[in-house]
Amino acid sequence: MSHSVRVRIFLGMSAVVLAAGCGGGGGSSGPAAPVIAGSPPAGATGVAYPGFTFTVASGGVAPFTWSETGAVPPGMSWSPAAPQLTGTPMTAGTFPVTIMVADSSTPPLTGTRSVNVQIADSPIVVATTPVPPAGTVSYVYPAFAFSVASGGSPPFNWSVTAGALPPGLSLAANGTLDGNPTTVGSSTLTVTATDGASPAGSGSHQFTITVSNPLPPTINNTPPPTATVGVPYSFQFTANGGLTPFIWSATGTMGGLGIDSGGVLSGTPASAGHFPIMVNLRDSLMQSAPSAPFTVRISLARPPAAFTSTGSMLFARSYHTATLLTTGKVLVAGGVVGSAVATAELYDTATGMFTRTISDMTVSRSGHTATLLNDPALPNYGKVLLVGGSANLAAAPELYDPATETFTATGPLAAPRQNPTSTLLLSGKVLIVGGNTNPGDLSAELYDPATGRFTSTGSTRILRIGHTATLLLDGRVLVAGGEVGIADASAELYDPATGRFTATGSMTVARTGHTATRLNDGTVLAVGTDVSQTPTQATADLYDPGTGNFTAVGDVSADVFAQQFTASLRNDGTVLVVGSAGSQQSRQRDRRGLCVGFQAPVSGANAEVFAPESEGFTASGSLITPRNRHTATVLADGTVLIAGGLRYELTGSSFLCTGHASQVALSSAELVR
Repeated sequence: MSHSVRVRIFLGMSAVVLAAGCGGGGGSSGPAAPVIAGSPPAGATGVAYPGFTFTVASGGVAPFTWSETGAVPPGMSWSPAAPQLTGTPMTAGTFPVTIMVADSSTPPLTGTRSVNVQIADSPIVVATTPVPPAGTVSYVYPAFAFSVASGGSPPFNWSVTAGALPPGLSLAANGTLDGNPTTVGSSTLTVTATDGASPAGSGSHQFTITVSNPLPPTINNTPPPTATVGVPYSFQFTANGGLTPFIWSATGTMGGLGIDSGGVLSGTPASAGHFPIMVNLRDSLMQSAPSAPFTVRISLARPPAAFTSTGSMLFARSYHTATLLTTGKVLVAGGVVGSAVATAELYDTATGMFTRTISDMTVSRSGHTATLLNDPALPNYGKVLLVGGSANLAAAPELYDPATETFTATGPLAAPRQNPTSTLLLSGKVLIVGGNTNPGDLSAELYDPATGRFTSTGSTRILRIGHTATLLLDGRVLVAGGEVGIADASAELYDPATGRFTATGSMTVARTGHTATRLNDGTVLAVGTDVSQTPTQATADLYDPGTGNFTAVGDVSADVFAQQFTASLRNDGTVLVVGSAGSQQSRQRDRRGLCVGFQAPVSGANAEVFAPESEGFTASGSLITPRNRHTATVLADGTVLIAGGLRYELTGSSFLCTGHASQVALSSAELVR
């Protein structure tokens, strides 16, 4: 007969259980039960525990399997594979833990050890950095929160226990310091953090907070929007820095407007023009801001643009051309609907309808140019020259004949081109600039309607794509902006008398995909993207051929986005700017299912009118259909035909993270009067 004996040995607060077997008349064989060794050291709240690994002192057969029961201190964890206690204790107290081990015998032999893990409240140490920032009288105090560097048991309650906060500031129980300082000076105070333990612990530190008067003010450079004669007007100038209240003043004529001491430019304008003024500011500390120059722009009163629908094109198009013919009809050719197309159609101003031309273009084109040959003394008078924009780089330019409504090849070009510009010169020849497909080729070309041939003529100073080329009154051509990798602000002049390009003044900002419109006085209005701004904003310059310089004029409204609009010179000398492409923040899910933000493209319906007398823009009506990459053609009666383009649509819910952007090619058209 055999029996077993269990012996419990007490070691302080722990106990080790040993098991042994014995047989009748003789000793048993095999290993003894495993004996666990070690006692975890004490820890402190808020301090990383050094980590403690349990071991088998004797007995048992490896490998061992470990387990634990009891209350591991909050913030700590038990790893049976190690076997180890780790972590950062968050709560003080005594935590009984029982560690168990089983060996690899069959059946397993086991050992148990009960221990107490002691966690003490560590001293609360208030973080000494960062220090509270300095404050400024009358300005919102910078966001700041005191914190505990180590020790204690969260949550902490904060208070000022010695000294005082600067007047106007307050300390919240969570350690947040905020408010608006009201008095200049330095305040020394002791801040104390008290924890939630029982009994509670605390820690303190002394800080000094300095409050100063603000620096002298500076006037913000936001330009006043353009006013209109006879229409009540109001605009508030603003400033940074300084101590309110401010006293404003200005010098200069303002066309019937005035600035009050509160900085409001107001009144009912009596005369049109652009009036330079100097705006001055003094704060309540008698500190003066540097005087700032502004231009008060006042336009003549005009009826708002009126938009009406007209017949739709037979095909949806974008990146196409629209050319007013000598017959009064409009030739619409090429463009993109998924890919470039060769179709063409005619808009009849008498019926408001579009009809297809008898033949298509010889090749598909988009982003090409279309130039009316309008010198009756030269061959091919009344025909339209179409150049570039073909996926087939070897494709020749072509001529459209309104008499037969057919296209025939002409040329060819000396070098293949994509997205060039074509400018009809006073001689009747056509200047082709940019879009060179060979980056090392800067050459320009001339098309001669008399011979139907292209010949090289000079070279641009840089390679240009997305630029503009505008015929000046003296016969020279202003070439401006564009990009090859990065947008450019430079400009140059082509002189037909010499066949050479020479540098002229640069635009005030870099632009690409912009517009350039020659005004009746011979100056050139450039409108388009200022690529230095984020988000981009449409700005405008005027080029003066007499000085060779560009100067900034009134900005296009923020509601008109930075690119892909059209600008049309109307019979009254104003320029109509319509349509646009911009972006809008939305959200959608990515491939991982995460909700991420993205800039969704959107189309604009806004219309603005540039008035030469004010050199400023004012809102004027709205497109029936938002669009961009459309065409705008001024008809014989001054009406503007808007046709085709793209409409970017944002569908789904940004809130539900299902936003989706798509684009639709348009066939619709509308008239602007």
